[in-house]
This record gives sequence, C-alpha cells and structure tokens, in this order.
Amino acid sequence: MDWQPIWYRQNVNFASLPVKTKELTETIQINCNLSGDKIRIVLTNQFGQETLIFEKIEVALDPMFHMKQQLTFQGTKIFKIPVGRQIISDDCYIKVTSGCKLFFRLTARRPQQYCDFLSTYDSSLTNAAFIRRYDWYPKLSQTFTARHGWFCLREVDLWTMALPKVIEFTGDSLAEMGLISASLDYLLQARYPGHYLVLNSGIAGNRFLQNAPQDEAIFQTFGEALITRLPNRLKKVKPKCVICFAGINDLLLPLISSAAQQTQFDAKKFIEWVTRFEHDLRQAGSQLIFSDLLPFKLSHGQTTHPADQRAQQQRILLNRQLDQYNWTFQASKTAIAQQQHFVPDYDLGDHLHVNKAGGQLLARELFKRIVTDC
Repeated sequence: MDWQPIWYRQNVNFASLPVKTKELTETIQINCNLSGDKIRIVLTNQFGQETLIFEKIEVALDPMFHMKQQLTFQGTKIFKIPVGRQIISDDCYIKVTSGCKLFFRLTARRPQQYCDFLSTYDSSLTNAAFIRRYDWYPKLSQTFTARHGWFCLREVDLWTMALPKVIEFTGDSLAEMGLISASLDYLLQARYPGHYLVLNSGIAGNRFLQNAPQDEAIFQTFGEALITRLPNRLKKVKPKCVICFAGINDLLLPLISSAAQQTQFDAKKFIEWVTRFEHDLRQAGSQLIFSDLLPFKLSHGQTTHPADQRAQQQRILLNRQLDQYNWTFQASKTAIAQQQHFVPDYDLGDHLHVNKAGGQLLARELFKRIVTDC
C-alpha cells in the first residue's frame, strides 16, 4: 500500500488578476479510477500575498453531500495555507472504488484574495463551480465550451495497492482544457480499467522555452516555461509517458506581445530543446509523445490579422522538422485538419482550440500510441 496521486491539476499564477471576495464556497468533482481506503488532499497558496483560511472542507460521494466527512489539517478543522506554500490534509478514511466520483466542498467566511487558480473545460471527469457566499451549494453544470474554475485544490492522493502506468498530460491550453486528456482517460479506463492514470499539468498560454511575458496582466498568468517547471514534477510522478501539446504560444506570443518580441521564435532552436527534453525523459524511464502544431487562425470574420501568414509559414516549417522524429504525434495530419486548416466540426469556435469532438478524435489516435508503446 502507498499514496498514489489519483487526480492533479496545475495551479496557475493569477496574482496579476486576483479574485477578491468576502466569502467563498467552491465545489470540485473528480473522477477516481482506482480503489483504496483513505484519501488526502493538497492545497496551495503558491502565488498569494496573504495566508488563506478555509473554515471547512468536506468530502462526499454524492454532489448533494448527503453522506459527507469533514477533512482536517494537523487535527484541526480549519485549514491555514501560508504564503508561497502548499499543505497536505490529514488522512481521511473513506472507501473509494474505481469509477466513483468524489466531491469536495471548500468554504471560507472571511475576505480573501485568491491567486492560485485552476480550471477545466471538459466537465466529464473534473468539474467545479464557486459562489461568493459562505456555506452555500454551488451547482455543477455539464458543459464543454466554458471554463469551470476553482482555487487552491491541486491534488488528491489515494492510499491504494494499485500500481497504474502514469501518463502526464501537459503543455498549454490544449492540455489544460481537458478536452483531449479526459477523452483519452475515458478510452483507457473503458478498455484497461485501473491500468492507466492520466494526470494533467497544462497551463493556458504556457510556452515551451520562455517564461510568461510581463507586459499585460493576462500574459503574466501563462507561467514558467515548460522545460523549467516540468522536470521537478516528473521526478516526483515518474510517468511512463509524457504527452505534450506545446509550441503554438512560442510561435504566437512574439507576434502579439511587445515583451515576447525580444525572443523571436526559432524553429531550429525549438527542435534542439525538444530533442534534449526527449533524451532526458528517456534517460529517466519515460517516453515522450510530442504533438506537432495544429492549424490555427488569428483572423476572424472579414478581419485579416497581419501576422497570420507569417505564423502559418513558421508552423508548417516546424511541423516538417518534427515529422523526422518517432516521438512526434502528427495531430495536424489527422481528420482534424484539412489542407492546413482547422475543420469547423472540430473547432471550439476561436480557430485555436479543439472542441469536445476534436478532443475525442485526437484521443482516439493517442490511445493507439499509448497501448502500443506504453
């Protein structure tokens, strides 16, 4: 028996766009693919400017919390999270079976500022909602086209005998949104229940090589470069496979951010770093599956974005170089794209991201790679 992370999302730095509220109640639903006897949770205040306090944290197996248990931290019911820190709850004895859902409710009754933000678009396996009231019941909605956000809850661990193959799904918004990773998780559990575990550490706007630009508040939320933030996490997780969707922001941000213009995109340098990343993973016993860049369009309607043509040329050049490597996942050559354009049926509507149907299509292709190679 040992502790196994059964669910993980990457907390994002929203210190430039903090959420301030007098009270807070948030509900987070997770899907559990393993069986075990007790759980613990990890809460973060990594980017906050003040100690955060939750007066009550509860867990239940149903969304109405009819049979709930209250979690504790160091024997107390109040959770205090210091600035720049994470805390781990006491063990909570609750029988968890593979396929069940766990529901967590976190409540705070004092004015606070929340900077550790987490989110998903795919609400099938992870879902969340919050309201600015204490001890109320936020309603969970099942949608795939809007962001479901929450604060501070980053990880759930299970005390279990299971030894699944861990798949770390990481990168930018294509990863964070969960539309691909949740679809892959569903396929793996349907065919090989309990044998695989998909964990998601994507960050919207994240770049592979460069940290977040600082010239606009929203850009500042894009986080540390993937090659900087991921290695320490992988040492802890030791995944069998790392699936990475990254590169579009490396290419696009220098075209729209004045701060990012100082580091113009260089396809050769990008490939060199991905190759080095793949080598390091292989040495550590992990396999890399790195997606090429899907088509995108900066222009909308009749408006033509001046950087569109240049960006597309760079994307095509990079994909040609990525095609040389057997660790490349050729997402752009699936049915999701046609003549270098996003097929509308798989477009979320912004010409940058896949919708749920697109996520399912890519997951089916990734599924073939996983069960063959991992």
